[in-house]
Amino acid sequence: MNNILDLPAERDLPPEAAHAMRARILGFATPPPARTPRLRIAVAVAVLLAVASGAAAVVWDRPERSTVQVLAMGAGELSPTLQDAAERCLQWNSPQRQTRQDPEKRPVPVSLADLAVATERGDRALVLFMNDIGYATCDVEGAGTARESGGGATEPWLHGEWLPGPVQRLLLTSTEADGGDVSVSGRVSSRVHRLVLDHGDGHTTTARLSEGAFGLMTSDSPLKADNDPELVSYDAHGTEIDRRPLFQAEDQLEHCYTGPNGKRIYGKPTSGCRPAEKWGR
Repeated sequence: MNNILDLPAERDLPPEAAHAMRARILGFATPPPARTPRLRIAVAVAVLLAVASGAAAVVWDRPERSTVQVLAMGAGELSPTLQDAAERCLQWNSPQRQTRQDPEKRPVPVSLADLAVATERGDRALVLFMNDIGYATCDVEGAGTARESGGGATEPWLHGEWLPGPVQRLLLTSTEADGGDVSVSGRVSSRVHRLVLDHGDGHTTTARLSEGAFGLMTSDSPLKADNDPELVSYDAHGTEIDRRPLFQAEDQLEHCYTGPNGKRIYGKPTSGCRPAEKWGR
């Protein structure tokens, strides 16, 4: 088992998949602002995704589709495996560990009480912590075993409690570079009472919502990017209030969004910006 002070082992994407992901993401990404340090993530190209799109992203290269086992919202629902993954992520994200890598930077301080979403599929686990300062997320394989490995990312909220509309995607993982089995998590405004992933082929997956956080995992119908899957938000009356492409970066949203002072904080510079919405915790 890895010592908690050692970096987790790095896993690489197949060259073709990594090249395709790099081309797709960098093709529409803008230069990122200064960021907090990231742990050495499980997939090297995922660091580019996290920086360029404003969301932590990991692609899992798995030979076979696996069955969804657990989707937990909060620390009280964790399975033993997810508990191990969450604790490992906290260790990797500890200030003591991070300051040894870059003394001038600090990770977002999180605790188990900040756990918002945890997903488990086979021997892989993803955990997402959120608080008033920012978020931290980790991908862990074989948590609690001798072959444990993984990595993660940490980032403060660039615009505090303000979201680019009703929903903000923070974590996106997939078993293939262009789809496959997908896990998504993030935060929503108080207007959102139902959130659905429309696969674009007649299938849908409903997200679970809890205290302004959401999580979903697909299993019965693998996604294909060519079908243009979308996250669709509904209000308390069942009225659709937002629809956006799942694989679209935050700086490429159809609409721009402004903060309370009227200044654009999300999206491309376009006319007719919409007001940003508050995180609905």
